[in-house]
Amino acid sequence: MKINDIHVDDSNIISKIGNNIKNWFLQDSTTLEASFKNNMLVVATLIVAATFQTGINPPGGVWQETKDGEDSHLQEAGKAILSSLHNHVPYNLFLILNTLAFSMSTQIILMLVYHEKLYFEIVVATVSMVATYGTAVWSLSPEKDVKLRYVCVAALFPYLWRLSYQTFKTYGHPFSFSTIMNKG
Repeated sequence: MKINDIHVDDSNIISKIGNNIKNWFLQDSTTLEASFKNNMLVVATLIVAATFQTGINPPGGVWQETKDGEDSHLQEAGKAILSSLHNHVPYNLFLILNTLAFSMSTQIILMLVYHEKLYFEIVVATVSMVATYGTAVWSLSPEKDVKLRYVCVAALFPYLWRLSYQTFKTYGHPFSFSTIMNKG
């Protein structure tokens, strides 16, 4: 099959995807100095802890009781107070940025411990923590007003970015800058 003058072997595409995922985790973490790797693990773990805590206990807290608020907004018990302010823009921004930091830090941790003992257990614990974070954010957010799809994109962005980076690094991009300059 040819796509835009690029030959693609359909029979080998699954193995290429598998190799990209494998290369994604092999990203130079084996060549890092132990002290640097340990420092990165500490920093990433602190970021995960802080973002997890602020995700399940958002700034401003949660409403303690359900009642009608200002401008006919319902203040629902257990929902984030910040989400009822200024058309939910501050809460949405907080949630997206907090989730991006959380997701990027969990990715760093998984990359740094890839070749270590108990890696499978770390992955299971990390996936469970991410699911807990997602459940907490979902339960604290108002049902109609918070754009949880943007939060999901923020959560997936670091992983998709790394996969794209590894794909282009491994197979190259057919429209590189040098190719364009040589045609002119």
